[in-house]
Amino acid sequence: MRRIFAALAIGAAFVPAVAAEAGAQPFKLYRAVDEVRVQTVDHVGFEHSLANEYRLLALYEADDMVDWVDAERFAEKTLASARGETVPPERLEDWKLAEASVPALQSSRARLLRAFGRDARILAPHASARAQAQFDCWVEQAEEGHQQAHIAACRDGFLDAMLEIDAALANYELDRIERDYPAK
Repeated sequence: MRRIFAALAIGAAFVPAVAAEAGAQPFKLYRAVDEVRVQTVDHVGFEHSLANEYRLLALYEADDMVDWVDAERFAEKTLASARGETVPPERLEDWKLAEASVPALQSSRARLLRAFGRDARILAPHASARAQAQFDCWVEQAEEGHQQAHIAACRDGFLDAMLEIDAALANYELDRIERDYPAK
């Protein structure tokens, strides 16, 4: 009987430590989140800026929202972008979105991809990274659909970044026209 009580006492000593860690991250299933916690990436170019933007989003989802599934999704995008891989904005088909939110998200995604097709990732790398991450944030928050302030913040972040991209693309076009067709 003493052995049983001794075993229970020893086991009880470990429970608080294990429970605290499990509460912080269930069973350590989300390894990408752990990797991005200690990751540092230079803010050089689009891919690295995108990695930093996704890192912020992943840690926000993990630490503030305790949404481990989406935190891991964005952490994996962080790691891929930091490796220099092309990471596209979220596909709407991969999310369960309310019909009312789909048209705005579709047109916004198309706007972002058109800008990328016009070399926005080169001409405005940081704004392009912010726009993509904020678009993905908007999609994720729209799927959840209950935190209107968060949905609006992500949407507004996307729109602000797109204004910077639009300005950079317009300035590039003006410079190109002046260079290719100088005044006589």
